[in-house]
This record gives sequence, C-alpha cells and structure tokens, in this order.
Amino acid sequence: MKKRMTQAQFQQIRRWVLHNGRPLEWARWQALFEGGSRNQAAEVLSGYQNADGGFGWGLEPDCMNPQSSPYQTGSALALAEALQLDAHDPLYRGAFAYLSQESTAYRDGWPFTIQSNDASPHAPWMGYDPKLNDAESFGLNLGLARQILTHDCDDKTLRAKAEAIVVKALEQLFTQEDFGEMGVDAFCGWLPQLDFLPATAYTQDQIRERILTLIEKRVERDPAQWQEYKPRPSYFVRSRNDAAYPRLKDLVEAELDYLIDTCPEGDVWEIPWNWAGLYPEAFRVARTQWKGWKAIENIAFLMAFDRIEPAVQKGNHTDE
Repeated sequence: MKKRMTQAQFQQIRRWVLHNGRPLEWARWQALFEGGSRNQAAEVLSGYQNADGGFGWGLEPDCMNPQSSPYQTGSALALAEALQLDAHDPLYRGAFAYLSQESTAYRDGWPFTIQSNDASPHAPWMGYDPKLNDAESFGLNLGLARQILTHDCDDKTLRAKAEAIVVKALEQLFTQEDFGEMGVDAFCGWLPQLDFLPATAYTQDQIRERILTLIEKRVERDPAQWQEYKPRPSYFVRSRNDAAYPRLKDLVEAELDYLIDTCPEGDVWEIPWNWAGLYPEAFRVARTQWKGWKAIENIAFLMAFDRIEPAVQKGNHTDE
C-alpha cells in the first residue's frame, strides 16, 4: 500500500500557510485546494504588477526589487498558468506590454538579471551580472516565449520575437547538452504544448524524444541528494498525464514517499538553498515566503497522485 499524508499533517501545513504565508500564498492555497476563486488569487497576484505591466515587489522572494524585471514577470506568468487563469486576463496583456518594450530587451530576448536588482535585498545569483545573463537567459527566454505563443498575444512584433527565440532554441536542442540551470526546465514546459511550436525542420516526436532524454539526464536520481538544491522528479512531472511520467515513474513515487517522510511536525518543508550570508534579515523573510510557496507545490504534487488521506467529514474549515 502506498504511503499517504495524514489529514493531521495536511491541516498542519494548511495552518502554517495561513499563519505564515503571504496573502498571495493563502489565495493560491484556497484557489487550488479549497474551491476558492481563481480570479481573487489573480487579483492578489496583480498586486505585484507595476504600471508598465511587468512584475516586481519581491514576487519571487529571492529578489526584492520593486521594479519590473523579465524574471519576476516570468514567475508571475508561471503562477497564472498554475492557477489556470483565462488567456484574456488583463494580467497577461500587461505582462506582454512590458516585454514588448525596447528598454526590456537583451540581445534577442530578455535579461535574467537587471541593474536595479542591486538596490534591493537579493540572493547572490540575482545581483546584476552580464556573465550570468549569458548563462541563464536561455531558459528564461524560452519560458517567456512559450507564454507569449500559447496565450492570446496580439502584438505581432512580440510574437515574431518569441517565435525566433523558439526556432533558435530548437536548433540548439539537437546540438547542445548544456542549457544552463533553467534550460531543460523550460523545454519541459513545452511538452504539453508542442502544437504551439513554430514550424521547424523537426517533428513533434523528435522534439519530444529529445526533451525527454535531456530530462532523464538532468533529474537527480539519488533520494539522499534531494535535501540539497538538486532537480527532483517533481521538477519535470506534476501528474500522471505528463510526458516524462512513464520514464520517471519509480522516481516520482519515491519522491512522493520522501515528501511524506520528511514533512516536519508543526512546520513545512525547509528550502534547500540560502543567500550565503547576504542580507541575513531579508533572507529570513524570503525563506518564510519560499517555504509557503514550496509547501503549496508539494501539496499539489501529492494531491495529483492521491497521496493525501481524504477528510473524514466534509465541511467548512475552522481557521485558527
């Protein structure tokens, strides 16, 4: 019999998110797990959106820059996707307007870090660094391009830019092995949306197979390493319908057991990274925010595989 998280553990995590998480995390929790309004969650998310349409204000807790950045905007779009917001939601129009501005461009795409990050507390890897931009903008750009091409973006110039990014990425897909930390993750995001790819010399079957091969190479297979900052199976598989699930099935089941076994009493899971002593007070805040964010992702993962015991009685929760 497969392990299941108890209702007591689930309720403990719920209380932790309610008491310690941001309004954003609580709105996400309600929308994803309690039949709450996704539009309300979108409204809370839009509170991180600036007048230029981009996102900032520490939405992604590793960078507390209030100014808009492509990376924070990408994080917002990923959250909107997880909430299954309507493709016509004003949040998307604003984000695409921001990405279309000439001032946000970096080479043929957008930068991973921006100079104004340095004026606010941030993780070491979020400080402005042109070399880091060269290494990590690939994954960011491929992810942003997917958001543009899979939603109702009516900016023809922006769509053309996104298509060019994807066409170039697909050429590299078959000639490179290293795509930076975010690259394989970004390719994985395309697996359920291959029909939106621009025309290339490769078939969808060829593209799918190559992405799955890269995922198999990248995923951390040793559970002893999952407490470190390593790509767990859940980075690439969120449900049984995901393309990588058949190849990673045993690892996915092992991670589900791992999450149940490592859920601490009276707390939620710890994050496997830190800011190396930079901005210690700000990191304490970011750490708490990240714990709530990751707790939601872990619960969604467990729910997708029926690894949480059902409640004995249905009814309204009583918040403590």
